[in-house]
Amino acid sequence: MLRFEMSVTLPPAAQALRQEVFMEEQGFSYEFDETDNAALHLVLFDGGEAVACCRMFPDGPDSWHIGRVAVKKDRRGQRLGAAVMEEAEAALSLKGAKKAVLSAQAQAAGFYRKLGYVQVGEEYLDEHCPHVDMEKLLGKTPAGIKE
Repeated sequence: MLRFEMSVTLPPAAQALRQEVFMEEQGFSYEFDETDNAALHLVLFDGGEAVACCRMFPDGPDSWHIGRVAVKKDRRGQRLGAAVMEEAEAALSLKGAKKAVLSAQAQAAGFYRKLGYVQVGEEYLDEHCPHVDMEKLLGKTPAGIKE
């Protein structure tokens, strides 16, 4: 059974999943930072197992940043990343956010485009990995998706 948990501190389940995905699988060195102490953390559990997560923090008066979106490798392709993003966006809308922004790995930009995000600016490197900034006005239905 799938369930979400939101926390104002970095839960051990999210920390373990991010370490597995970003550090062990993808080779990033600087996964955890001070932002973790100021962010909301969302974890999707299947039974007792953390299968996806993200963090959210304010990025302006009506804007929030969604980051560190991770899905367990053997659970990808099951819409769990989309479910985490949709839950995060719903939570941010309830907080009055009008826009969500994120820094996407370039290889994942297509995933975010399908969810209604658009690229802003040029590609850049973050820890030697190509990234692009993307944003979405909340409350808007992605193109091609019927309500």
